[in-house]
This record gives sequence, C-alpha cells and structure tokens, in this order.
Amino acid sequence: MELTQATDWLSGHYADVRNVRPVHPGAWSTPYFFEARLDGADRDLVARFGPHLDDFAKDALASGWSSAQLPVPQVHALFRAGDGFGVVSARHPGRFLEELDADDWSRTLPAVFAALDRLRQVPLRTDLPATVTVQPGLDVGLDPGQLGLDTSWHDWLTGLSDDPAERGGGWSAPLAASPTGDRSFHAAMDLLATLSDGLEPPRSFVHSDLINRNVTVAADGTLSAVFDWGCLFAGDYLYDVAWLEFWAPWHPGLSGLDIRGAARAHFGPTDPAVDVFDERMRLCAVHIGLCHLAYNAYVGKPGEIAACDRRLAQYDARAR
Repeated sequence: MELTQATDWLSGHYADVRNVRPVHPGAWSTPYFFEARLDGADRDLVARFGPHLDDFAKDALASGWSSAQLPVPQVHALFRAGDGFGVVSARHPGRFLEELDADDWSRTLPAVFAALDRLRQVPLRTDLPATVTVQPGLDVGLDPGQLGLDTSWHDWLTGLSDDPAERGGGWSAPLAASPTGDRSFHAAMDLLATLSDGLEPPRSFVHSDLINRNVTVAADGTLSAVFDWGCLFAGDYLYDVAWLEFWAPWHPGLSGLDIRGAARAHFGPTDPAVDVFDERMRLCAVHIGLCHLAYNAYVGKPGEIAACDRRLAQYDARAR
C-alpha cells in the first residue's frame, strides 16, 4: 500500500492521524509510523499492510505474551485494507539489534536470553488476546500445522520443500541455476534428516527472525520491543540461539561473542536436553542455512546464496 493510500485508510479509521511516514519495509509487508488519538490518548503507532493475514495474526497472538522480559508491542487491530490486510500496534523506541557494537551486545545478550526464557514458558495455544479488535468477518484462525504444533520436530524440519503454490515457492530452479548450485542443499537436507532422527527436544514457541530489524533495545541494554512474529513456529528454543550464531558473521558487533558458550551457561541448568546441546544447535543452524538458500534463490540474490552456502558449510557435512 502506497503512502497516500495508507494515510487515507488510517485517517478514515483513527482520530487525529498525523505524521504518517514510511519506514524500512519488511520482506512481506509495508510499515508506516504514525501518531493518532486512540482510547482517549495520543499514541505512537505503527501500521503494517500486506497480503498475509496469518503474519499479522501471529503478531496479535504474541502481544498476549508481553512482559518485562519479552516486551511485545500491543496489537490494537486486525483488518482488511485494500486488496490485503493490515495490523496496527504500539510503537516503542530503541535501537535495532543490528546496530549494536560489541560492548552493547555483551550487555544486551543476557536480555535476549531472558526473553527466550519467557518465550519457553508460553503455553502452546493459538487463541488471540481479547484486547485485539478484529474486523467483523475476518477469519484470523492460525493453522496448527503451519506452526508445527501437530507434527514431530523431525517431520517439521525435513518438511522443507518447493511448492510453487505456497508463499516463497518456485525457488528450486533458480537455486539449481545459480553459480552455487543445489548440490550442497540436497546434501544438507539428507544430513538434516539424519541429525533429527529420534531427536525430540522440548517444544516451545520460536520467533525465528530476531536479527532482521525486529528487536529494539533501550539505552540501558534491556529490550524495548520484540515484534514481527510472522515466522513464529513451535520448535526447539535453541533455534533462536542458533539464529544469532548463524548470522553473527554478518554483524561485527555480534561476531566476536561466544554466543554458544553464553547460551549453554545460561540455559543449561533449566534445559532437560542439555546433553545434546551441540547436536541441537547444529541441527537448527543447518535448517536456517537451508531455508535461506531457498529464500535467496526465490528473491534472486546469487551473492547471498553463495554467502549463505559458505556459512552452511561450517555446520553441514563439509565441516566434519
């Protein structure tokens, strides 16, 4: 949705709308910051528009989990907008995780782990909080299968396949045709099946997109907001830790930290499957690499395919 359309839509549904302005777009939605009067008070808000209602429904679901350790912005409304859908939520200030230097990361990593601790405690349910206003007639039911709630960890991980009818589908041919090719992809898929066979760690909700301008940090190093829950699924909480480790080389502030060692020290006392900690981390990292080979093929970024494959090589059979 373009700026003028977004401004018109918001002005037609909220009082005293002002300062509507575009911000960094996501892969699947277009966000706008704005101010408006809501529930008798002036509020800083963000509206996002896009074709995928389930992404916004996940934001609404997660808003019911908000706490001091896991500050999820309040979702005010889900609605139809133009040819797609939209969500309006509270806006919180702060710097993105990607903007932190090494000292900042050292101070903030415990706060990220505390957020994951809180997420591990969330019941695996999909009922939206009553505080969210849903436009009449809008079906916001979340698919348990898509969230991985009704399948084993092994089956969910190995279910990665190219379905042209699904979002992001049609990536296999571009991947095969890229300079990197798809040989390492298929080898890693075989490894994934082997690594995950018989491994069923405790399941909890996983954000799986923490480093993508989706977490903001306050000046004191605490988290100010965790948002954009569109990649939410039920899996091993170490997936979010592996996410930080996998993408660390892309972020100088993070690359020098011993993320795995810090995570083992923090989570070990409460993790009943800590004896296979490294195996689980490797499994998650391989899956992250596979997903992003597919995604970068879908969006046509051969350079990112190559970079992702080089990182995957540090976890797959080429690393052993």
